[in-house]
Amino acid sequence: MDRSRFHGIFPPILTPLNDDQTVDHASLASLVDYLIGEGVHGIWAMGTTGEFACFSADEREAAVATTVKATRGRLPVIANVGDASTFLTLEHARRAAKAGADALAATPPYYYMNSEPELDGFYRDIANAVDLPLFLYHIPQTVKVKVTPPFIRTLSQDGVIIGLKDSQNDLEWFRKVLLDAQEDGVDLRCFLGTTGLIDVAMYAGAAGSIPGISNVTASACVGAYEAARTGDAAGATRHQARVLAAAGLAGIVKGASPIGSNFASMKAYLVSLGVIKTAACRAPFRAPTAEESAKAVEVISRAVGAAV
Repeated sequence: MDRSRFHGIFPPILTPLNDDQTVDHASLASLVDYLIGEGVHGIWAMGTTGEFACFSADEREAAVATTVKATRGRLPVIANVGDASTFLTLEHARRAAKAGADALAATPPYYYMNSEPELDGFYRDIANAVDLPLFLYHIPQTVKVKVTPPFIRTLSQDGVIIGLKDSQNDLEWFRKVLLDAQEDGVDLRCFLGTTGLIDVAMYAGAAGSIPGISNVTASACVGAYEAARTGDAAGATRHQARVLAAAGLAGIVKGASPIGSNFASMKAYLVSLGVIKTAACRAPFRAPTAEESAKAVEVISRAVGAAV
C-alpha cells in the first residue's frame, strides 16, 4: 500500500439532503465532482462536517458508496467509521470496505471516556478485522477523549495505524507526534483538521489538511498547501488568508449552534453555485432562511474571490 497517496487537501465532505431529510445522492456526487475540479487530493467521507453521527448505518454506507463511485478512481476516499463502541465501529468499517473506501478512519468511541488500554484494543480490533489502512481521528472536543503522543507512537510502531487527523488545534501535540514518527523512521500520514493552519502544518511536516471549510474554499486550501509545500511562504499566507476570510460563518444562521450554522452556510453557498439542491441539514440542525443564505453566499464569495 502506497502511503504517499494520502497527502494534500482532503475535504471532509458535506452530506447534501433533500427537503425530506433523506440523503441527496445526486447532489453528493455533484459535490465530489466539484471538489475534484477544484484540485483536491482526496475525500474524507462521513466525517464531522458530513454530520456522520446523525445517520443510520445504512445511510452511512450508501453515502460512502456514492462518494467512491463519484470519484471514479481519480483520488482516494477515507471513510470515517467512528461510533460509540467497538461492535458498532466494526459494523461501519466492514460496510465502508464493502462500499469501496480506500482507507478507514475512526474516532475513539464517544459518550464513555475510555482509557488508553481500552482504546489500544479498540484500534487493534479494527485493524485486525478489516484489511484497509487505518487513520486515528483525534477530535477530543466532541468525543471527550484525548490520547497522548506515546499512545499514537505505539500504534504507529506496531503498524496498527498509518496516519491520523488531529482536529484539536494543539500544534505542540501534533508536532510531538510528527517528531516521534521521524525519530522512528515511520511514514505516519498526519493531517490537521483546523482551518487556519494549513501552511503551518506543512512547515511542521504534515501530509496535509482536512479542514471543513474546504468544502467551499477548496482551491484556496489547495493553494495554501501547494505553496507551503514548495517553500512559497508568502503565497501560502495569501491563500491561507482567503480560507480564514470564509470561516466566519458561525453566527449567520440565527438560533443555530456554531457548527450547525457552519454546515448550513456552506450548503447555502453550494446551492448558489448549483452544486447541490438544498441547504437542509439533519435535524435538529436547521436550514438557513433566504436572508441567511444570502449572507453566507456574500461572506464566502468575497473570500474565495479575493485576489491571491
